[in-house]
Amino acid sequence: MMDSENSMSLPVVSRRKLLAGIASAPALPSFNSAIESPEVSDPVLPLWREWQRLHACASALCQRWQAIEGQLLQKVGFPQVFIPSSDDGRRICAQSHSEIDQAVAAGDCSPEVGAALHVEFADRRTRWDAEAGALGLDEANQQELEAWRREEEAVRTIFQTPAATLAGVETKLDLMLHLCFVFSDDAEFPLPQVRSTIADVKRLRRALDALRC
Repeated sequence: MMDSENSMSLPVVSRRKLLAGIASAPALPSFNSAIESPEVSDPVLPLWREWQRLHACASALCQRWQAIEGQLLQKVGFPQVFIPSSDDGRRICAQSHSEIDQAVAAGDCSPEVGAALHVEFADRRTRWDAEAGALGLDEANQQELEAWRREEEAVRTIFQTPAATLAGVETKLDLMLHLCFVFSDDAEFPLPQVRSTIADVKRLRRALDALRC
């Protein structure tokens, strides 16, 4: 059971999915000395280096948030209660007061049991909030969210910037490959990124064709 009152489940799942994606993603592009040489100039490359820095920072903050949550789980447990089953079947997990009310309304438990669950949940939530405040969970969460916002903005800037060389095109392709291994909040992904890279290829091809003439 879950409703808008419980705002913790989705961030937890998202962060774990993200960390799993980062762990299994291919290595970030490593350009050879020719591409890194001063003679090669492409506006995408410094943007990519900045994205690398922002991505590493956001990933570290994500892991810090996970560590704090782990301490909370060990100390006080997740703020939830279980509605007992009358037939010894699977218990229903409630993570908010409204979910307890829903269980009572659905006949999953009696009003008396519901009242006791409300008291238990309130106690668990109070202890969770107090310990979370002491450990700085909310501050860590805000820092992480802001870091991912900056990282996402860096990705958008890269694909909004025309590549001037094949090194820039390679960078965009490598970044798209990485993004395919981790979830993206962009509902249109990867279409805008593909269009951006194709436009680069066409422009560079026209430039090369002009040189051959």
